[in-house]
Amino acid sequence: MAEELDTIVEYSVDLKNQEAPIPLPVGEYRAQIRNVEVRMSQRDTKYAAVSFWISPDQYPADFTEGSEDGETIVYRRVPLEDNPKSRFQCKQFLEAIEAPISNRIDTTQWNGLSALVGITHEEWEGMPRANITKVSRV
Repeated sequence: MAEELDTIVEYSVDLKNQEAPIPLPVGEYRAQIRNVEVRMSQRDTKYAAVSFWISPDQYPADFTEGSEDGETIVYRRVPLEDNPKSRFQCKQFLEAIEAPISNRIDTTQWNGLSALVGITHEEWEGMPRANITKVSRV
């Protein structure tokens, strides 16, 4: 049976005073894949949503806003469609994470693999957030 949760939530600060967090600075970081989900896009195309975890020891020295548990950023640009462009983009991703490459791939084998991820900022719902724009071999 699921544990009952309290209906009262108490924070360490008054939410009226909470500012938007500063995103992970732009740059390149070593990251590890922690989860992969195969999904369908709004355009009805199959892709992999890859959760990359960046360890706090990768943070720049002056970045004090990051979580002590590290940062997880989902990369949603791994196409899984069976057409030349998607297959080539998938191949490039597999080379970057050093995963096995053949005509049959198992996305569960990607968990634990590492890559160098390029982080930029994008605006989402009026706030800046970290976004992975590049994945390359470590």
